[in-house]
Amino acid sequence: MNSTETEKKIMDSSPQRTVDLVKVRPAPQTAVIKFKETFQKFTLRFIELKDRLPSLNFIRERYPAVDYNRVFVFISSMSVRYKIAVTLVMVLALAIASLGGVTFSRQKKLLEDEMQKRGEVLVQELANVGKEGLLTKEELGTFSTIKDIQKNSGVVYAMVVDNQGKVYVHNMLSEKGKILDSPLDQNSFKSDRLLFQKSVYQGEPILDASLPIVSKMKNMRIGTARIGLSEKELRDSIQKQKIIFSLISLGFVAIGLLISFGLSRVLTQPIYTLAVGMHEVAQGNLSQQVRVFYKDEIGKLTEVFNQMILSLREKMHMEKYLSMSTLVSIKKTRDHSSLRLGGEKKYVTALFSDVRGFTSMSEKMTPEEVVEILNIYLNVQGKVVLQRGGAVDKFVGDEVMAIFEGKDQEINAVRAAVEIQCFCKALNSSRMRLDKKQMQVGVGLNNGDVVMGNMGSEEQMNYTVIGDTINLAARLCSTARAGQVVISKAIADVIGKEAKLRKLEPVMVKGKDKPIEIYEVIEVSGVSRKYMRRLVEVNALYHLIGLTDELNNALVKNIGPTGCLLEASSAIGIGSRLEVEIDIKVLQTNFKVQGVVRHLRKKDAKYFVGIHFDELLEKDKDHITEWVHRLETETPQRSPA
Repeated sequence: MNSTETEKKIMDSSPQRTVDLVKVRPAPQTAVIKFKETFQKFTLRFIELKDRLPSLNFIRERYPAVDYNRVFVFISSMSVRYKIAVTLVMVLALAIASLGGVTFSRQKKLLEDEMQKRGEVLVQELANVGKEGLLTKEELGTFSTIKDIQKNSGVVYAMVVDNQGKVYVHNMLSEKGKILDSPLDQNSFKSDRLLFQKSVYQGEPILDASLPIVSKMKNMRIGTARIGLSEKELRDSIQKQKIIFSLISLGFVAIGLLISFGLSRVLTQPIYTLAVGMHEVAQGNLSQQVRVFYKDEIGKLTEVFNQMILSLREKMHMEKYLSMSTLVSIKKTRDHSSLRLGGEKKYVTALFSDVRGFTSMSEKMTPEEVVEILNIYLNVQGKVVLQRGGAVDKFVGDEVMAIFEGKDQEINAVRAAVEIQCFCKALNSSRMRLDKKQMQVGVGLNNGDVVMGNMGSEEQMNYTVIGDTINLAARLCSTARAGQVVISKAIADVIGKEAKLRKLEPVMVKGKDKPIEIYEVIEVSGVSRKYMRRLVEVNALYHLIGLTDELNNALVKNIGPTGCLLEASSAIGIGSRLEVEIDIKVLQTNFKVQGVVRHLRKKDAKYFVGIHFDELLEKDKDHITEWVHRLETETPQRSPA
């Protein structure tokens, strides 16, 4: 091989080699080898995790200070709005980061290739001049070329080194004659082709380009030409681009954050509205409907929810036409496909009440007036029966039929009957002073076995009770005079010493061969109130008599003409005298009254204080009595616009 061919081979720049002396790069491997090694590492790591998990949670052992339950609860309890916003921003940030990584990697590769091409041209020029200088031992031409090369931007150094590793010509005269033996220099001496190496020169990252100088005549290598190009400009350019890209990315993330919050608000606002509606329904308020904002899936869900409210409202209204025993029967058989006719034997106490002189009274009144006054008295009786554990089976005109199911319920039925008479008497007294119509009722009670179940036809049925016990109770009700409670001997024998009774003359009733022994109830234990009370939730202020500056807040739970029940945050001694100011808006005035504490009961962190009012003026007492018995008429609810 001649010298020309040898020089051409040595000067050939393809392929080129790049050695990074700052960070040693791994030897190239095939894709198959890399995949096998990665898979083996993953398998070993998985086995390690599997071995550690059964004993204890290795993550908790490694990071014991982290409360993972609290972290999970915090993340799971975050608002959907924030979850959507965080998710969208994370996706946007990942997309921007991926795009930036690919872009900067590609840009860096292009700039590095451009720098290598530039270094190749410069080092080729230096090698041509350096060869002549080494052969002729004339340094001036080579030094002049080096100075011209240094005028190019980014050139840190330029030199020609002889075959013994001694600096022949350098841009710095002080470096001339030095022997170079660093790893960077050794690599350049050993390379037989164009070589690029990354290193650091005087604290500055550089790209060193070296090219062998070969003499054609001697057919041998006589030296090496080397150029050092600064990478600072390259890195500064990339850094500026990164800063600009980061600022633009932050702008897009901020815009994405605003868009995500706006979108999440659009999505979650109907959900919040629907949740408020559900809360109202859970509290028993079926008067409101949720406004439908959109026609999407959430809008359809809202429409279904509104339809459910209407259905529940219809069901609630229909339940008022059914007796409590009927509702209980339906709940028991709701899992079956249909209700069936039939009944079962049960022990009950039956209560019948009837208005005296109702026919003659109704002839002198308009139908509207009859219905209004009759509902007031029927409402009193229904509430008393319910509070005493009974259930109204039906209202038949001016008659009430109530059932107390089970043994030992006779005393509760008798107490309900006595309370009905007491409340009706107090109501009549107030209505008389207010110049309003009054009604008098008679009550009859009997106990015994009955048949309770579904009666009627397959198309329409009624859950009720039948039997001789019911018939006798109805007959006793007919016997009772206005304000009187008449019971059978069977009930009198059961309640015994719990009541004060007066024996009446035996009466003959239809269907009985012998007279029936009956009794009138004069008094019964467990009945102390003469006036009915109304369940309310009304704010009040109270203070001990003589301590007017120490006002306390309370909540009135029920109230009547003679007393009320307060829910307070602190205990009040029995026998203490109070002045209470109650905010009853219906009365159009703040009701202020003095009273004495009769009883005290604690439940959870609240105190329930029973207060008996001092004697009120008759007009005030009548006014409160009329309000307590006033019926709440329903008004149609308008759907939201």
